[in-house]
Amino acid sequence: MSNTNQGNAPPADAAPLDQDALDIAALARAVLDRRIRPRAAAIRRLAEAVLEVQAAKTKKGKKKGGGKTAKESRKSRKLAKIPARKKG
Repeated sequence: MSNTNQGNAPPADAAPLDQDALDIAALARAVLDRRIRPRAAAIRRLAEAVLEVQAAKTKKGKKKGGGKTAKESRKSRKLAKIPARKKG
């Protein structure tokens, strides 16, 4: 009976991944694949990247929507006048 289980041993990494050297996509993939345990600085980098992408999407949306919304334009419309109708 041997205590080592050679068939199920995880492969040994030659060198640990440098979290600061990885780009955002590779860092996110490594965290999701559980190849690395993220440090607080790595989590902060990922959060800033997500917020930056969301801010860029909202800025693009504001530039496109220059006109009135459908509800506002509906309020400002007046009903057509019937020419044969008398007031009174």
